Amino acid sequence: MPQLPVIIPMIVTGLLVGSMIRNAGRGISKKKIGGASVLSGLLNGVEAYVANLLIPQPTSTFIRAGSTVSFTVPAAARQSSELVFYISSVLAGILIPLVIVGIAMLYSRGRQGGEQVEEEVETQNLDSEK
Repeated sequence: MPQLPVIIPMIVTGLLVGSMIRNAGRGISKKKIGGASVLSGLLNGVEAYVANLLIPQPTSTFIRAGSTVSFTVPAAARQSSELVFYISSVLAGILIPLVIVGIAMLYSRGRQGGEQVEEEVETQNLDSEK
């Protein structure tokens, strides 16, 4: 089974983070993050499908006591595993940007709260010096 493709979700995540940096004061809407995540998942599923079409599935080969035995996986089992692969590719494509940007948003909210507390402490220190 081939590995899950992750290049498209990483590119979409980079675009989202760049958009967040560019609009630092305004933030980014949850609809934009959700839409970008869904688009990333769909593109990742398409990439997995195309890669699976272009790269043929290898047949399993066993070497036993000087003889080589080759067999192919039954069509039903192969289709089932391909479907699982496509679904997991779509889910990975959705989750990678969503989790990375979500953690960044939570972290930035936590930092903003900490900065407000520090500003209040500094203001109280300045008031007490007077």
